[in-house]
Amino acid sequence: MGIFWSKKKVYWVPPHRKLEDLLEDNSKWKQTMDMTGWQLQNSVQDKLGDVMSSIKTTVEINLSYNGIGDDECEQLAKVIKQSKTVKRLILENNHIHMKGAQVLAAALTPETGKDDPALEELNLKNNGVGSEGATAIAQVLTSNKNLKQINLYWNNIGNSGLQAICQNLRNDFPKDFVLDIRYNGFDRTDKSVNWTEMESKIRR
Repeated sequence: MGIFWSKKKVYWVPPHRKLEDLLEDNSKWKQTMDMTGWQLQNSVQDKLGDVMSSIKTTVEINLSYNGIGDDECEQLAKVIKQSKTVKRLILENNHIHMKGAQVLAAALTPETGKDDPALEELNLKNNGVGSEGATAIAQVLTSNKNLKQINLYWNNIGNSGLQAICQNLRNDFPKDFVLDIRYNGFDRTDKSVNWTEMESKIRR
C-alpha cells in the first residue's frame, strides 16, 4: 500500500508586505531577523529605525544587500544607542561610506556616566568606509568594551586605516575578539609602515 505525503504549501510574500507586518505587529519580531535583500533603504529612514530601537526580543538584525547608505546610518545609529537587546548588526554588501561609518562609530562610543552600547558585533563587509571611516571605528576600540567582533573585510581602508586600527587596539582585548580586515588594498611596498609591528599587534 502506498503512502502519499502532502507537500506543505509555501507562499511567497513580497518584502514590502513583510515589512508592513513587522511595523504593525511587534510580536512578529523574532530573536534573529534576516532581512537580506528586502531593499529597505528608504524604509530605514522612515519608521523602521524607531521600531528596531524599541523591540525587546531581537538579538540579531541582518540588513545585508539592502541598498543602505550613509543617510540610513542615522537611524541605525539610533538603534545602536537605544537598544538594550540587539547585539549583532549585519550590514554586508550595502553602500556605507565614510560618513555612515563615522555616524555608526559615534553611536558606539560610550557616553560619560552611561553603560556601553549593547552591540557586540558590527559587520560592514564589502561596503566602502575607506581610511577615514576605518579611523572613526578604530577610535571606538579604545573605549567600548562590549564590542567583540568587527568586520571591515573589503572596505578599501588602505594603510592609513590599518595604522589607525593598530594604534587603538587595547592590551586588554578578550582572546575571542575578532577583527576582519582582509582585502583592503594594503600597500606593502610602503616603507614608511612598520609591517612587522602591525602584524604583531593584529595577531596578538
